[in-house]
Amino acid sequence: MYDEFVYHWVDVQQTYWLRRPGLVEKLMAAFEASDPGVARNTPPDALRGVMYPPLNLFYHFVRKHEQEFGPALAEALNLHKAYWTLNEERAADIDGALALGPLAMACLAYDGKLPVDVDSPFIPKYLLTHGWLGEFPT
Repeated sequence: MYDEFVYHWVDVQQTYWLRRPGLVEKLMAAFEASDPGVARNTPPDALRGVMYPPLNLFYHFVRKHEQEFGPALAEALNLHKAYWTLNEERAADIDGALALGPLAMACLAYDGKLPVDVDSPFIPKYLLTHGWLGEFPT
């Protein structure tokens, strides 16, 4: 069973991509539902280190906060690293190799002409900058 914020977050993304009304209200509902006092099923360290940072990055992206996006991305990557290196078991887990949520938000920002000046192995530059575009037949 997922916490309610997950469903709000999915709704936010669908609202954005389909250009439906109510994006701000839905994003605020996702923020409120992601509070550790509200989200009961998600472990607090996973909430803070993996689940919340993409919400925060999306907020800065939508608001076109050029000055805030970079530091928020750096923080998201630090939280990702802290979560995935907490112990040997997590450090060996391939799921932590890429910061998929922050990478997705960085790609949105890059495509939206926001500066993305953070260099990290968790968000490979070639994925961010379309370096492999056209390399494989689709």
